[in-house]
Amino acid sequence: MDTKVGGSDFYTRDEIEFVKQYSGSGGLVSAGATGRGILHEYYTDQQIAKDMWDIASAYGFIGGNVLEPSAGVGRLIKDAPDYLKVWGFEINKYAARIAELAHLGATVYPRHFETAFMAEPRYRTRIKGDKLTSLEGYPFSLIISNPPFGVHKNFFSGFFKRPKFKWIEHFFMYYGMKLLKPGGLLVYLTNSNFMRNGNTHDQAKKDLEGITEFVDAVRIGSVFNTTDAPVDILVWRRI
Repeated sequence: MDTKVGGSDFYTRDEIEFVKQYSGSGGLVSAGATGRGILHEYYTDQQIAKDMWDIASAYGFIGGNVLEPSAGVGRLIKDAPDYLKVWGFEINKYAARIAELAHLGATVYPRHFETAFMAEPRYRTRIKGDKLTSLEGYPFSLIISNPPFGVHKNFFSGFFKRPKFKWIEHFFMYYGMKLLKPGGLLVYLTNSNFMRNGNTHDQAKKDLEGITEFVDAVRIGSVFNTTDAPVDILVWRRI
């Protein structure tokens, strides 16, 4: 008989495997999808997720606390060596619940990544003084993610004015790096436009220079079924 998992009397292992197939609504407006999910919910292929972990290991990650700031159903959590040392954020509450059920011990907060830098419990002001975050697990040895692309515009974006980021991927890069310990790695799957010539990303690159060193980039190409946008795996190390 199949056993119950996830600290719940309601889910079997077969049921967990089934709900893990959920892949969000990214690019599915033609299928009737609505809301912000059609802009941001492009979930990572499991082989690419494994490749990202292999890259992290190749550049020195040997263990420690891990953050996934845009977790989806946890495809980039799956290959973590110790789920008890994994924290994440996911604004889709259903995906966040699936991520926790499928990776017992991991903590996935069903809210925006921006709240890591906001005062608890209401998240209506930035944390004051020299304190960066109250997030458990900080500082992190590895931050690994497929962050959202597009304009940074939500309830919390107005609280982050210096530096000010127009694009949400820049926000995830900069503030992810701020949460790393010295020598910690950030491994992101992100739009290839960041590495191309042009001035759209120049200021963000300058903002990143003071806190991190660029380590590597791997051109992946188009990997999502619902968009032709090419992506890269980018690697930084915290200074």
